[in-house]
Amino acid sequence: MKVLMVVQHVNFFRNLDTVLRDLCGRGHQVTFLHGTRLEDPQVDQQLKRKRKRAVFMARGLKVVESEIAGVTSGYRPDPPERWQRVLGVGRQVMNRAIYFRAGHPSPDRVVAGLEKELPDALVARMHGRWWKRILAHPAALRVWRWIEEVSPVSPTLESLLREIQPDVMLVAPTIWPKTPVEADYFRAAKSLGIPTIGYVNSWDNLTSKGTVHVVPDVYVVWNEPLAEEAVELHDLPASSLRITGAPHVDRFFTMRATVDADAIRAEMGCPAGRPYIVFLCSSRTLIASEVELVTRLAQAVARRWPVDPPTIVVRPHPTNPEPWLEFAHPGVAVYPRLGDQADSPESWQHYFNQLAHGACVFGLNTTAFLESVVVDKPCLTLVTDEFYASQGRTGHFRHLLKGDFLEVSRDADEVAARVARILDGADEKQAGRREFTRWFLRPCGLDTPVSGIVADVIERAALPGGDVRPASADLVPGMTLASEGIGR
Repeated sequence: MKVLMVVQHVNFFRNLDTVLRDLCGRGHQVTFLHGTRLEDPQVDQQLKRKRKRAVFMARGLKVVESEIAGVTSGYRPDPPERWQRVLGVGRQVMNRAIYFRAGHPSPDRVVAGLEKELPDALVARMHGRWWKRILAHPAALRVWRWIEEVSPVSPTLESLLREIQPDVMLVAPTIWPKTPVEADYFRAAKSLGIPTIGYVNSWDNLTSKGTVHVVPDVYVVWNEPLAEEAVELHDLPASSLRITGAPHVDRFFTMRATVDADAIRAEMGCPAGRPYIVFLCSSRTLIASEVELVTRLAQAVARRWPVDPPTIVVRPHPTNPEPWLEFAHPGVAVYPRLGDQADSPESWQHYFNQLAHGACVFGLNTTAFLESVVVDKPCLTLVTDEFYASQGRTGHFRHLLKGDFLEVSRDADEVAARVARILDGADEKQAGRREFTRWFLRPCGLDTPVSGIVADVIERAALPGGDVRPASADLVPGMTLASEGIGR
């Protein structure tokens, strides 16, 4: 079987790495197309201007290609046709329109970015009372999907798919806010009779990126909360959903630290024999800089421990290392200084070592919490009015609160007090971490690797006639979408 994976950016390889490996282990071939021109000299210049912050770009993909003969990769072209560009504007309108809906969990957090992609006059018209009411109605999305269905298919993409001749095509993520060409790939595949799979890369895709313009044959989500969002926010048919879990954290379930605690402390610049806290930074789209918060936390820790305080180790987000390039403060280490994105076996192991030997982790709103619960580390956060824009206004943060595994504080001194209790052996949220891992990351079984489940879904979708089984087929036994209110 030949599988085509189409992704927005090469760095999304990390989300599908283990799935790709599983498919190749079964004897399938995988073509991985991404939207990053790695051979473009301008990309090299861009990396230099950003002080090499994207040194990890394509690292994991290159490792896989060197290890597995059945993998090929290349650039994912945008359709050049004029009509496809016109459709792109309409998709941006619908991406914005979904946030007009009453009860949307992120009604205004990301809309400024979406509106930047549209002409000012069009944005002004969309905010008119009647247009706003029309766009907020579910019928608007149904009409738009009909327009997509009857519109001409891109000859460029049809030609590309004929050349590759895949048995099935997976697009990740299925919601692309800035260059929404995922719908063009779905339309081209459908015109050629190629089964299509939509894929959720991360926990925030369904609440912060826009909407789904062309409904794929199968739509893969991690868990029931994301399945609910797919149906209730994006009007996807429940019958198309497949709940699998999150494959990108599979490695962390079997990893063990490869260095001892003092070795990783020395590497990070921490005092030997003393505990450390890992501060997991958020993306720059959420918080421009967390420097001031780290300074407050370090001062609170110093007040709590006048002698031999635990070290705060800041792990910069890979998209936003700039605030930390020149940062220095007593009791704080920044490592890796330029940030990193775990996307290869070596970088995943290094990330695991950093978490495994830490006393606990701290963050505001970061996907790194998901890896931390798998490593079974106490997770601390601040929930205050100061950070409401980065937490309460984002739909995905509520999943963390529902999971009841976070140690929630109101100020830096309370965080320090909680760290002290953890260092004394208290860990009231351990059961909550395990339960969150079960229902959010591995709903098909804590001991069942997710990569194989996703590979099964891909194989079944490629069968003659496609996978027409009900959506509950991939759920934990006894669970159904209908019982959770999905599809009502």
